[in-house]
Formats: sequence, C-alpha cells, structure tokens
Amino acid sequence: MDAHPDRKKIRQVFRNVQRHQHIEKLIRQFSSNKNDIRHMALDRADTSSCRQVLELGCAFGAFTEALKGRLHPDAFITGLDMIAEYEPFFLEACRRAGYRGTFSAAGVEAIKKYPPASFDLIVCSYALYFFVEMIPYICRILKKNGMFITITHDECNMQELIHITRAVLKENHLLDNDRLLPVEVIIGQFSANNAEDLLAPYFGGVRRFDFQNTLVFQPWDIFFFVDYYQFKSPLFLTGTGAHKEELVRQMLARVQDMGVGRKEISMCKDDAIFICDNPLHRKDIR
Repeated sequence: MDAHPDRKKIRQVFRNVQRHQHIEKLIRQFSSNKNDIRHMALDRADTSSCRQVLELGCAFGAFTEALKGRLHPDAFITGLDMIAEYEPFFLEACRRAGYRGTFSAAGVEAIKKYPPASFDLIVCSYALYFFVEMIPYICRILKKNGMFITITHDECNMQELIHITRAVLKENHLLDNDRLLPVEVIIGQFSANNAEDLLAPYFGGVRRFDFQNTLVFQPWDIFFFVDYYQFKSPLFLTGTGAHKEELVRQMLARVQDMGVGRKEISMCKDDAIFICDNPLHRKDIR
C-alpha cells in the first residue's frame, strides 16, 4: 500500500470548493472551542507593517480573510494552490480583507523560483504537511525581518475515525498491523508533535501556541459526522484497495453506530500555531 496520496487524490478531496467550505462550516459548528484559530494566531504577531504577503496552500483564502485590518494599507497578497478552482474564491477573500491580491495555480513548488527576500509575511494553515520539504524555501523567500505563521494538527486529530477505518480494513484483510493509513502519514509529516524540530533549523525564533478543541456531535447530528468522514475518506483509503462501495458502506455504518446509545460523539480536533521569525538565510538553500 502506498501511504502517500498523489496529487490526483488530494485534488479529489479539495477541488469541490463549495463542499470544502461546507465542511469548514461543520467544523466550526461542532467545535467545542469557538475561537477562530487564525485570529488567535494573528493576535500574537505584529503584522501591521507587512506589505508583501504570501498564503501557501491558500484554498479559498481563509487565512487571507483573517488578515483584514492587520497589514499595511498598501499590502498585496499572493495565493498559491494547485487547484485552479479556488481562484475566484481567493480573490474574493482578498477583496473582503481589503487588499489587492493575485492567485496562482502553479502549486507551492513555484516558490523555488521566487527571488530571495520577496515577502514580509508568509502564512499557511492546514497544508504544510503536504509539502513540508518546502520549509527551506519558505525561509529563503522571507525578508530579513519576515515572519512565517503556520497552523497544523496534533497527531491525535481524527483518531476516532482512524480507529474505525483501521478496524474495517483489517476485518477485510486490507491492512497489516504495522501499516499506517495515508492520513496518518500526512499528519505525521508536519504536526504539533514534530513541527518545532522541523522549523528550528531555519528560524531563529519559533513560538508555539496550542489550540485545544473537540468536535462534539449529538446522536441526532450523526449524519453531519458521516458527512465529515465522507469528505475526508480519500485521504483515509487511497492505496488500501478499499475502493469498492461495499467497504465504504461498512465504514460509514460503523461511524453511524457510534451514535447508538451514547449521549454524544466526540472527536479530537487539537491543533497548534507556530509563529516563526528571524529567518536564517543559509547558504545551502538555493
């Protein structure tokens, strides 16, 4: 089993913009922590003088929209993503934030071609685990006093769904005990548990702020929980052979069964914020 989803699978999950936005709303609706994690991050950083801003893996620009009133009035925001369908949504986020902006579907690899010291601020939420190898280049394109703010998951994230998926796959002889699901590999590449070690070689300062959260569903909300799982399922199942409808139905039935006889269903949604400054412009990063 190949635990690393290819670009096609990632597109499969995220290219339906309205569906992605719907899931974001579900997360906010059922979160025990009602604070906005992006606002929490920005409250801990002075970005008022930032003019050139980059959002990596920008999707529909949620982090960009949170920047409203927090940048220099003449700020210009660039959004990078590999899914072209996000362009009008990202540009609308720029408009709502009150800044000029542009979008590129070239993907984050494009930053390798940017000149050094191009940006005052780079932000990235829930995406760096897809391209953690870009950290050295993020450092390279930041100005001397530039800042990088990133948000990621704790490794406990979605463990309840991971356990269900593993159990059903094992019952159908599609997963060995020592193999990780694709989503476990993805989150493990850059999580709250290892992010500081990955960022420290490239930044003189790395500050961490934890965001404790739980998704809480009442039994009558179980179909929203199922909806969340269906959206994420390609990242759980790719490469496992569980492409037959019957196996997917088994997993969804197991999710629904969680609500039987219980007062509520909860799922870990802990995240962490990392605010990085003093980029170390190392000679080995070209």
